[in-house]
Amino acid sequence: MTDYEDMDQRLARLGRATEGIVPSGRFNANVMRAIAAEAAPSIFDLAWFSARRLVPVAAIAAALAVTWAVQVDRSVDDDLATSYASVELE
Repeated sequence: MTDYEDMDQRLARLGRATEGIVPSGRFNANVMRAIAAEAAPSIFDLAWFSARRLVPVAAIAAALAVTWAVQVDRSVDDDLATSYASVELE
């Protein structure tokens, strides 16, 4: 017997054992009342939800931009330094 057959047998047994279990009549009413009582999210809640996902991406982008800017600044400084050191011959 494989694990899948064993699992199928267990699920079939659980299905037979729980056939008579149904939610009470008040369950649906309670669920619907809870949904109706839940307030719509505010703009602040929506912004916070979005920010939690975007802040790490923005931080990585900022770190990459700073790294790129430092490298460009160094290469410009190196290029300028060589032009200052050059002497024109006539």
